[in-house]
Amino acid sequence: MTQAEQDVVEHMLASLAISSLQSGIAPTNEQVAHHFELSCERVGLVVTLESATRIFNCVAREIHKAQSVLEFIGPGTDQMQ
Repeated sequence: MTQAEQDVVEHMLASLAISSLQSGIAPTNEQVAHHFELSCERVGLVVTLESATRIFNCVAREIHKAQSVLEFIGPGTDQMQ
């Protein structure tokens, strides 16, 4: 991956996480596409099919890793009452 592609991945993951936390639901395909477009514009990446494939594969891997960690940790406990 190029540095620009890595920057897009990092920006997408951050913005998708913030969006999901604010809304409380997973983003739609349209929202993911919007975050992708914004991220590419932000870093000045001219997208090709190959670069888009690398970016989405990396984002998918990172999301899968995060889900695995959350499953390992388990549901949160409400200790502050």
